[in-house]
Amino acid sequence: MNWFDLTTLILLLVALVKGYRKGFIMQLVGLTVIVLAAIFGGKLAETILPEINRFLDISSNLARVLSFLIAFGLIAVVISIIGRLIQKFVDVVFLSFFNRILGSVIAVGTMMVVLSIVLNLVLMLDKRENMISNEIRKESFFFERVETVVPAIVPYLDKEFWEEYVPENYRKEIEEKSDSLLKNIPGINNIDSTFQKRHFKVD
Repeated sequence: MNWFDLTTLILLLVALVKGYRKGFIMQLVGLTVIVLAAIFGGKLAETILPEINRFLDISSNLARVLSFLIAFGLIAVVISIIGRLIQKFVDVVFLSFFNRILGSVIAVGTMMVVLSIVLNLVLMLDKRENMISNEIRKESFFFERVETVVPAIVPYLDKEFWEEYVPENYRKEIEEKSDSLLKNIPGINNIDSTFQKRHFKVD
């Protein structure tokens, strides 16, 4: 087990415990935060990017990633505050065991999505494999599993949302991985959704 596996395992365990303590309702709020922030973060990032370029002398790729992370964070904070205000009106003091288990499942799933988004952003910047070495990537139990979470769900996303709100560089990177992932899965030969036909060149 290398540092990547250890870090991932710790984060997943923390998410598992946190999800069990908070239960399904609050974890569902958390998942909603991630989804909405991911959808609308790209649009807000386009507004933030010029300001970053004006104040910081950094590469264009780093500026794009930074603008997306800032936008993601801002939206997440706002939605989280709204979620907590709504939660005050919901009586979830006594959570059932079933509710706690569902909370754990949602929390772990949410953490995997977050880790996949962050990892794919890092890989965009780490073309020379300085941050995560090739050895770590090959030996890690979690690396490939975490990396493929976002590409795996791309074919099921709404095409208009995907193209309008997700930054182009990040979108192309994920689409290439998604295309490769689908080709490597036995039995998946038919892709019939509008989004899939558009992005995976299916007749």
